[in-house]
Amino acid sequence: MSRSLLKKCFLYIACWVGIGAIVGCTPELNWREIRSQQGPVRVLMPCKPEQASRTVTLQVNQKTVSTELHLQACKAGRMQFALGELKVPFESAPDTLLDAWRLANLAVLKAHLSQSVTQARQVNRSSPMQGFETHVKTDQHQAQWTSFVIGKTIYQLGVYGEPDDKKLAEIAEVFFSGIEWP
Repeated sequence: MSRSLLKKCFLYIACWVGIGAIVGCTPELNWREIRSQQGPVRVLMPCKPEQASRTVTLQVNQKTVSTELHLQACKAGRMQFALGELKVPFESAPDTLLDAWRLANLAVLKAHLSQSVTQARQVNRSSPMQGFETHVKTDQHQAQWTSFVIGKTIYQLGVYGEPDDKKLAEIAEVFFSGIEWP
């Protein structure tokens, strides 16, 4: 092989390796700080969220409660990320509120309680406050969310994706670890 042909092959390979490195290092998740709409909570989101609100119904202590859910959500890659907050019009034990909210979420996903696993979770490293983390997997979705209560407001961070997405748990953990409040 001639020296000029080897040089051309080397440049060709180097060019493609360089392009591959640039494309491979382009972040799919562009993390930024987002503040909750009505409270002190701040989180890191991997994309610029859109805002929406809707009325939700919860069953709390044998009462049907309608309240406004405020969402900030976005899509990055094959996953959707959301920060939700809703004020409950009366005081109730945080565990009771979180159970009602978890059941409402499962209904939206058309998931059965048996398709979910819920465990206690420390909300952030600098606070002893506990919340709940829930994992749901159905034939159509995979979701992971963490919920906690401050006063009369339920907050939830959620990651939603395809049932076969192996990175969802890892990315959800990064998302959940960015929860802050004053």
